[in-house]
Amino acid sequence: MEIEPLLKNADESWFAVALIKDKTFEYIQNTINESCIQHYIVGIDLPTPPSVLHSMQAKQEKKSFECAIYKSDFNFHPKVYLIKSNDEYVAFVGSANLTDGGFENNVELNYKISNQADCLHILNWFNSLFKDGYPLTDENIDEYESQLESIKETEKELKRKRKSIVLKKTHSTVNPLDAIDFSDRFFKKEHHWAFRRELWYSDSEEAVDERELARSKCIELHEIVFPRFKDYGIQILEPNPMSDHLISMIRLIDPSKPRAINAMWLSYGKNVNEIKEYQKLVGPDQKAKQTFIHHARLQIRIDVRNIGIWLLFAKENEGGLFDREFFKGQMRDRTFRDKFYQMIKSLPNEYFISVGGVNEFCNKFTSPEVLHNFTKKDNNQMYFIIGRDYEIQNDEMSETNMPSEMLTVFKLLFPFYEMMRHRI
Repeated sequence: MEIEPLLKNADESWFAVALIKDKTFEYIQNTINESCIQHYIVGIDLPTPPSVLHSMQAKQEKKSFECAIYKSDFNFHPKVYLIKSNDEYVAFVGSANLTDGGFENNVELNYKISNQADCLHILNWFNSLFKDGYPLTDENIDEYESQLESIKETEKELKRKRKSIVLKKTHSTVNPLDAIDFSDRFFKKEHHWAFRRELWYSDSEEAVDERELARSKCIELHEIVFPRFKDYGIQILEPNPMSDHLISMIRLIDPSKPRAINAMWLSYGKNVNEIKEYQKLVGPDQKAKQTFIHHARLQIRIDVRNIGIWLLFAKENEGGLFDREFFKGQMRDRTFRDKFYQMIKSLPNEYFISVGGVNEFCNKFTSPEVLHNFTKKDNNQMYFIIGRDYEIQNDEMSETNMPSEMLTVFKLLFPFYEMMRHRI
């Protein structure tokens, strides 16, 4: 959903959402124009955490924010976002709740509406529901909160049962990789096929065994390329010092909160001594959030259809903030900004930069200022990436060419790594 630029310029907004989570509500408040008048209708059937309702209640002290709880004999289930800017309306109607899953991780569909008559119909619909809503008072929040624990237990059990459902496709399912000749590919069909959608949330023996095959191939690649780092001038890059984590996970970390295993990656970045210094800096309580994967790194990534070779900043953790905040600060300096722009423009046409979930080819940017404004979209809930993707059939992905291509791209991206990363 391309909502962030609209939020920054919004004069007024109307959101009717079945479920709102704290982190995403905070993101909206940090992003939206400070003078925007905000209207919310929020559901409690899924349920929305009381902490969100308290945050909204506090916001209501300002005349520019109002919210109603919608409750009836039927589940409240809309996901509607209407934004007004310069007397023009834009709406998004679809499946995404105001949650991390809705805005990033889940498979969602949201339809953008710019027809003004349609937007006004949505506004009238919103206003009619708002009149039937319940005020966000201490009494109503307390009543909801008093019933929530039993509701949450019921929801948890229902979620567990839903996750335990095993669906099977017929044996006639077409494998989209069957049309590709893998005879001279570095990664074979079985390595890519391990990341098909049917296995994303599976910890079955079959799923783990298939991922293990891909993991073994990535280790083989590591054993080929890592000894050659010095030849390419990138010898300061180190693999994950935890040998069990040289390659990304092949099992679900927490089956009770499953996250899709839709790819596998092999990464190189800061060395073990650097990581220890960050752990000392944040103290023992935060040590677990300062491991290798919480920092900038160069990596190769394989999924069901593609291979990517990227520089990226970590997401969803305090570790990634060191690199992100350093880069953000450096971009305020004109000399740094101009140099970064020239480096981005020098990359081949296939290279892209991804910030805040938005991808743009590097050759698109017309000035350092345009590039700077794009980097301001950064959101630590999403990866910050510079790199390129390959199709399986590309010549560079052959058994012979893959290791050299990986080293060549790492060498090309290494100056960005050196320029953008934080140091202690």
